[in-house]
Amino acid sequence: MKALLVLCFFLPPQDRDHPAAALQRPSASSAAFNRLAHRAEEARQANRTNDAIVLYQRALQVKPEWKEGWWYLGSLYYREDRYPDCRDAFGHLTSLGQNGGPAWSMLGLCEFETKEYDRALAHLRQGVKLGLSGAPQIDEVARYHLALLLTRYEAYEKSLDVLIDLARDGKDSPAMIEAAGVAALRKPLLPVEVPAQEREITYLAGRAVWDAGARRADQAHEDFEALLSKYPNASGVHFLYGSFLLQEDPDKAITELQKEIEISPSHVPARVQLAVEYLRRGEPAKGISYATEAARRVPDSYVAHSVLGRLLVETGELQPGIQELERAENLAPESPQPRIALASAYAKAGRKEDAARERREFLRLKTLYKAPGEQ
Repeated sequence: MKALLVLCFFLPPQDRDHPAAALQRPSASSAAFNRLAHRAEEARQANRTNDAIVLYQRALQVKPEWKEGWWYLGSLYYREDRYPDCRDAFGHLTSLGQNGGPAWSMLGLCEFETKEYDRALAHLRQGVKLGLSGAPQIDEVARYHLALLLTRYEAYEKSLDVLIDLARDGKDSPAMIEAAGVAALRKPLLPVEVPAQEREITYLAGRAVWDAGARRADQAHEDFEALLSKYPNASGVHFLYGSFLLQEDPDKAITELQKEIEISPSHVPARVQLAVEYLRRGEPAKGISYATEAARRVPDSYVAHSVLGRLLVETGELQPGIQELERAENLAPESPQPRIALASAYAKAGRKEDAARERREFLRLKTLYKAPGEQ
């Protein structure tokens, strides 16, 4: 994965706004700076990395506001595995107002390597949100590492969203598949932290999820069959298969999700999925027990409270349903989903002003939601 990224430091820039724009712009007034910058560029182009680092350092002492110099210096540090220096260089670059996605993403990647995971997550999110379309190599590596950190912080669905986007972009590597398996099996770990005895099931699960995400349905079926034949009683496996089947065979999906609960009684996502499916079928009474237990087991899950609220409203329990939806909204005030459900519930209760307010908020939030990996 790193080898792919290193290539981008030596590719010609795609446009003038890229932080790695070359040195043709004659903006420096100092002859000494011009000489150092030219020599640094020559050394970098000749792969004389150590010489290039020294020359960029010297040029930046003369002109510390030189953004391109900080970009190349940070890139060279990254290539040489000098991650604290890399972090400091890209940190300086962003402090100069270089607010493009590549600079923030590189800062996050360096912080990932120095194990400053909170900061890395924030900066990778920022980089991906700002956009990396002009830097495809950085884009792929940044999104991959963002997914790793989302998994580590137990944001499994958000991690899978990022990884499935990569799958649909045609990406496919053992590292990405393993990352998908870790997220799919809901392990709050980085792939390198997965115990040796769990790596096979992790990879098999990741392969199935990857092919499903890439819309290779026939291959995904084969993947799930291999996974289930090898690990029929493993936690999470029947949930994954059931989730995959919901579109094409919802009855079989329900059976698989129920089997997951038999194997793993504490598996909340399976309960939520069952509740959602019964809501979709117009059988809300059948889903209430699953949603109630999910909300009891994970009281801070806005999804569980939102689904429970919708089920209650559909069964005529209007006030308890509104209370659950309000709870969901309080837990996730930036999510649009509880807003529209609450607007509908308020309308049924004759609370027209409240319903109108929630519809307005829903429309506002819908335009903001969501950059990949955001909360």
